[in-house]
Amino acid sequence: MHAPVQVLVRHHRDADVIGKLALAGALLLLAGGLGLVAPLATAASGSGVCGVNAELESGALDTGQRALDAEQRTNLATVLAVGDHAGIGQRGKLIAVMTAVTESSLRNLDHGDDAGPDSRGLFQQRTSWGPIEVRMDPAGASGLFYAALMKVAGWSSMRPWDAAQAVQRSAYDDGANYRKNYALAIQLTTSQSANDCQTWAPSDTIVLPGAGGAVARAQQLVGSHGYYQLCARLAANIWGRPRAGYFSAAQQWSRMIATGNAHARDRRPPVGALVFWATDGPYGHVAVYVGDGRIVSNDINDRAPGEGGVYLVEIGLIESQWNATYLGWAPPIYPSA
Repeated sequence: MHAPVQVLVRHHRDADVIGKLALAGALLLLAGGLGLVAPLATAASGSGVCGVNAELESGALDTGQRALDAEQRTNLATVLAVGDHAGIGQRGKLIAVMTAVTESSLRNLDHGDDAGPDSRGLFQQRTSWGPIEVRMDPAGASGLFYAALMKVAGWSSMRPWDAAQAVQRSAYDDGANYRKNYALAIQLTTSQSANDCQTWAPSDTIVLPGAGGAVARAQQLVGSHGYYQLCARLAANIWGRPRAGYFSAAQQWSRMIATGNAHARDRRPPVGALVFWATDGPYGHVAVYVGDGRIVSNDINDRAPGEGGVYLVEIGLIESQWNATYLGWAPPIYPSA
């Protein structure tokens, strides 16, 4: 929920759980494990990756195996989105995808192996990498990997599998385990980049159940104040809840991915959808799509820090004004009280 005003840089968080952020210490603390109640609204099957679904689901990629399933597609999208936001470039994203394919087959594993029983997540990162909440979160684990990769001297000029080995320190000193998935990683990375949706095409013909009331509440809130750094709470209030139950938009998005409710990079949100962005801090941003290509968002047009205004703006303004990275949309699903 990061919202820069002019040259200010600030990190948004839900004030109710601000103390929990101390656990992060470094990168992307995106804790999971919250129980969910039944969705306030349902949508078509989640975990779609806009622009690559047809190719991946049809098996058009020469993977040597069945096409990627929903979990793998969303994890792939997350690895690439975090790489985009980190500005690591195509080569860095390729190395990350190759590593995740090798370590976990793009699955968020909650176990290790005999060589590393404490390894967890997409990149099978061990305890020394950081808190398990970060390692078990696809975005957090990706952030840890990219941070470690950028610390490897000359990584961009190394052979990709050597760079991956320098980060992971696997049992294969020559990186042969990563090299065998190099061609597949090229296909996955290239396909995602070439087909990623770049144009907003929100669908006002699809309206989530209950969205009429949510849109009405959103319109009533426009012009109010007091939501400085509280984007997750604003979205929850729009959907008739007193609080979000997540300490950040990033954590909420992570949970949507984990539960298969994320529509990653899909720029066709239905009316009432929660739309998510990654920002230059670990907390992210969420707003509510209210139709006609517009969202209700906090902070975006604030003239001074702490104003916390609520605004009706074009959906593309978050990226153009805050230089944020669009992640996707999800229905309004919240933890039980």
